[in-house]
Amino acid sequence: MTHVTASPAPSSPAGPEPTGLARRPRSAYDLLVAAYCVILVLSNIAATKGVAFGPVLTDGGFFLFPLAYVLGDVVAEVYGFRPARRAIVTSFAAGLFASVVFWLVIALPPAAFYEGQEAFEAVLGPVPLIVAGSLLGYLAGQLLNAFVMVRLKARTGGRHLWARLLGSTLVGELVDTVIFCTVAAPIIGISTAGDFLNYVLVGYVYKVLVEVLVLPVTYAAVGTLKRREAVAAPPQGAPVG
Repeated sequence: MTHVTASPAPSSPAGPEPTGLARRPRSAYDLLVAAYCVILVLSNIAATKGVAFGPVLTDGGFFLFPLAYVLGDVVAEVYGFRPARRAIVTSFAAGLFASVVFWLVIALPPAAFYEGQEAFEAVLGPVPLIVAGSLLGYLAGQLLNAFVMVRLKARTGGRHLWARLLGSTLVGELVDTVIFCTVAAPIIGISTAGDFLNYVLVGYVYKVLVEVLVLPVTYAAVGTLKRREAVAAPPQGAPVG
């Protein structure tokens, strides 16, 4: 009679895997979602400060928020529309939660020895309103960005990544910028039509230029993730995303 023995399960460098735990897929997706959330929360706080470079008007989150669109392009290109939508909704929820936390902390009665309540309210008080505009613009703009990215990928058969990156950004950033600036402008002190137009145009052009300047980084990130996640090139004519 032949005896069959089970081969031992492979062990990791840190030792054998413990039993009774859920298996976690080896993917960079969860790290990208975490980065999404951090960037959105920080940019909403930074946006409460109006910033002027001579005649150019913007807000304190100007250098952070475009990175969310770079991440959005990478996620949509590598993982497709549904995972991109999940990442967008998750970061949306994180931003909303942060807004609620700030509102609750401001509403709590300050201690007798605490002298910074007014300064605290001045910095974080507008955040819930900023978040309202930011999240509405972010949700609409990012979903459009991911949708256009995936649709163009299907149309081009996975070719011309640069065209997909720029085309999706032109659409998504336009919607995002108009919605956000409409809500944020009065909060940071913009009151005239000329200043508002300046705020919108500068924000939109700047975000698109950032996308252009970081194209080499986006290309490298997409290529690295596709190799890491073992993404196969789609056959000609096959649906993508």
